[in-house]
Amino acid sequence: MFFFERTIHHRAHTYETSIDEPHELSGGGVVLNVLTYADNQEFFDLYAGIAVHGQLWESPILPNETAECFTKRIVSRCEMLWTIRLADCPTKVIGDCALHHWNRETHEIEFGGSLLPTFRGKGIMAAALALVAAFAATSYGVKVLRCNTSSTNHNARRFAEKMGFKPLRQSDSTVLLSKFL
Repeated sequence: MFFFERTIHHRAHTYETSIDEPHELSGGGVVLNVLTYADNQEFFDLYAGIAVHGQLWESPILPNETAECFTKRIVSRCEMLWTIRLADCPTKVIGDCALHHWNRETHEIEFGGSLLPTFRGKGIMAAALALVAAFAATSYGVKVLRCNTSSTNHNARRFAEKMGFKPLRQSDSTVLLSKFL
C-alpha cells in the first residue's frame, strides 16, 4: 500500500501512520478506504467515467496519462484520499473524497469528492462528508472545512450549502465555501 505514506499531525504532536492502523472510515451505509495502489485503475476509471458524463469543468486526466500516473499525481496533492464504497457492496468503488490544502496555522482544510452519477442524490456523499469531517477534526485539529467548486457546478454548490457550508468567495470561475466544525 504505497499511497498511505503520510504523517498525520495533531495539535500537540505528530506521529507516523502505522501499517497496523485501520485505514477505513465507515458509517451511514458507506465505507471509505484509503486509496491503495491496487485501486489505481478503478480510481482512474471513476474520473474517466465522470468526465464522459460531462460532470467536471475540465478533465483531471492529462492526455496519454496512465492510471498509475494519474493516481500518483492526485495523491501527491492530498493529505488523505479515500475511495467511497457502499457498505453492502464494499468491493466496488463508486466515488472518492479527499482532504487537501491543509493550513496548519488557521486549522482549515479543503474537502473534495465525486460520485458516479447513478449514486448521486442518495445521501452517500453526505455520509462520506460526515465521516471525513469527524476525521479531520480529530486527526488534524481542523476547525474549518472548505469546499472549492466551479461556479457552474450548481449541484456541488447546492450540496455544500445543504451540508451547512456558506459562500466565502466567488469569482467568475469558482466558488469557495466554508463550514465551521
